[in-house]
Amino acid sequence: MNRLERWCLHLAALATGGTGLMDGLLRWFGERAGEFGAEAHPWLGTAQHLHVLVAPLLVFTLGMLVRGHLWTRLQSGGAEGRRTGLGAAFFIAPMVLSGVGIQVVTSPAWRTGFAWVHGISAGTFLLAYFGHLAFRGWQPGSQPVSEHMRS
Repeated sequence: MNRLERWCLHLAALATGGTGLMDGLLRWFGERAGEFGAEAHPWLGTAQHLHVLVAPLLVFTLGMLVRGHLWTRLQSGGAEGRRTGLGAAFFIAPMVLSGVGIQVVTSPAWRTGFAWVHGISAGTFLLAYFGHLAFRGWQPGSQPVSEHMRS
C-alpha cells in the first residue's frame, strides 16, 4: 500500500466508525419523550445517512488493503502484527454483509439480528484495526510502516 491508499483507509475507517458510533449511540440512548410518546433523536436520520454514504468508501479501501497489504504480508511470512491484522481481516466479511443485510431485509426480526451482528463485528473490527495500528507503532525493533509499505 502506498501512502495515499493508507491515508484513504485510515480516513474511511474513522469516518465510517465515527458515523456508525454516532448512529448507534443516538439509536440506543437518544430517545426523547415527545408529545405522543418516545421519539427518535432528531440527528438519528442524519447519522444513519452519513454512515450509509461513507461506508462504501471503507469497503473500497478495504479491497485495496487486501490486495496491497494483506496478501503480500501473508505471502512474505512476516509475523509482526499478524494477530491483530488477521483479527481485523476476519471481521470484514461479517461487518460488510450484515451492514448490507440491515438495508435489504424487511422483517423486523431479521433486521434486529443483522443489526446485532453488524454492531458486534464492526466494533470488534475497529478495535482490532486500531490495535493493529497501535501495535505497529510500539513494536520493538520494527521498521516504520512507511519502510515496509513502499510501492
